[in-house]
Amino acid sequence: MNIFRDHRFRLGMELAMGLALLSTGLNVRVVAYPAPRFIDDGGSASVQAPAAPRPQPRPGKPSDRPTIQPVRPQPKPGKPSGRPTIQPVPTPRPNPGRPGFQPGPRPNPGRPPSVRPLPPYQFRPGNYNRMRHYYHSNLGYVNRAHRPVFFVGGYIPFGVRGYFRPVPANLLVYLPPPPSGYVIGYFDGYCVVYDPVTFTILNLVDLLN
Repeated sequence: MNIFRDHRFRLGMELAMGLALLSTGLNVRVVAYPAPRFIDDGGSASVQAPAAPRPQPRPGKPSDRPTIQPVRPQPKPGKPSGRPTIQPVPTPRPNPGRPGFQPGPRPNPGRPPSVRPLPPYQFRPGNYNRMRHYYHSNLGYVNRAHRPVFFVGGYIPFGVRGYFRPVPANLLVYLPPPPSGYVIGYFDGYCVVYDPVTFTILNLVDLLN
């Protein structure tokens, strides 16, 4: 009861002082303290001090508390993630081959890898007329503007080799026999003596000339 009386006396004194100051015209702020709360626990009365207000963070200024960043899930080892992975492409390794081996140049299509001396071969004076008479029916279908040009010592082009036809036996008996390893064939108004392996032209007759 003594505590309650002291509080009433203190409150009355503060009110009296406040009224006295207002009467003098001074602008003085009167601070009023909150009344203490009484807790009745069945025994003697006790006074609980008021809790101090917690400071609030100012807007726009970061507070003293640390911020928590969200943790991104990491892919587990051995388990493929959702993103595609790019595998590096291995570069081809050069094949060293045998020690001391150097590959030679590739042969040009239509050209033999080596040149050997041509054996002698000549047609007889009457062979031209006999061959022209034999192929007379075919000479009218020859396209003179697009026929190839052959010469002795040259080579038959790769694109026309399959069109050569061997001279038949009934005409071949009137011609000089070709050297060993050579044949006589006809194509597009030409009778050509050539090597079927290297396609080297040994001699020829142009039936349209």
